[in-house]
Amino acid sequence: MKGMRYGIRFLVSPFVMLALASCGSKPTPDQSNRRPVVFVEVEIARKAPITSTITATGTITAKNEVKVIAQAEGKITFLGVEEGDKVKEGQMLVKLDATILAAQAKEAEANVGDAKASYDRVDRLFKANLVSEQEYEQARTRYNVLEARLDYQRALLKYTTIQSPISGIITYRGVREGDVAVPRAHLLTVSDPATLVMEINISELEVPRVKVGDPVRVRVDAYPDQGFQGTVRRIFPSSDALTRQVKVEIELTGKDGGLFPGLFARAELTTARKENATVLSNDAILTGGDGRSAAFVVVDSLVQRRDLRIGIRDGSRSEILDGVQPGEKAVVAGQNALNPGMAVRITKER
Repeated sequence: MKGMRYGIRFLVSPFVMLALASCGSKPTPDQSNRRPVVFVEVEIARKAPITSTITATGTITAKNEVKVIAQAEGKITFLGVEEGDKVKEGQMLVKLDATILAAQAKEAEANVGDAKASYDRVDRLFKANLVSEQEYEQARTRYNVLEARLDYQRALLKYTTIQSPISGIITYRGVREGDVAVPRAHLLTVSDPATLVMEINISELEVPRVKVGDPVRVRVDAYPDQGFQGTVRRIFPSSDALTRQVKVEIELTGKDGGLFPGLFARAELTTARKENATVLSNDAILTGGDGRSAAFVVVDSLVQRRDLRIGIRDGSRSEILDGVQPGEKAVVAGQNALNPGMAVRITKER
């Protein structure tokens, strides 16, 4: 019995092994033709307009803005404006008490008259060789010094009346009537709303795409339902070494009365536009480690991998210069499971 068990094992084992080997080496026709099917979503490439834009934020300022600074000391006896008032060039804004300065100017005039008379007398004596050259020089110097002092006092007296240097709007008032103004104190700021600009910072990598005169659409948070127009006025010729940002100045072309300096705004710069470009959404575009772009295109239920040449890009779409033609179906969902030649089934067509 013991020997028979071993004999049976010896006879059966090769038979089982042969049968298994036979099954694995000869697949049925159905098994050889069967391929795994991947479910994907696609988008049809189409012709459409596309615009390349750069978006940045900044603050609206007035290019023509003047700070009114006190040049003399005195009590403010008249202050005829406040924030928001419109003024014209030459309009009187502030009047200082001129009592002390007027008295000092009058005293300086008297001193100059005395010095002039003294100088004229010494000049006649010097020409007659009756006084020394030293006495003559002293008289002339005294007269010149006192005359300069008189000019200074007259200038201070003139500074007690302050006029608007430009036409515009009062955007800052730092004093009130009755305050004492001191030299170099900031009294008022006058801004010309016709010269409003917006300054933004963009990456130095985007600078080649921006040109002077490019159109800009500006949106201000204070007016969310209203858009404003502008153009690129100048591109500053320097880059911040830390942030690698370049300053761009935008001139607001729509002189809307609701805008004023200090407002926070968002700018959208249009750098390129095509009216009839082949367009795909960025969901369909794959970017390799070498920076090259590609897409999977469905042809007869099989996928092909196509290298792409990209043109204009906007926020969600790209222009396809080469690689996909209008009407072709590019995969936008399910690419991670794909290899060229695989069979696919389209579940959704955008």
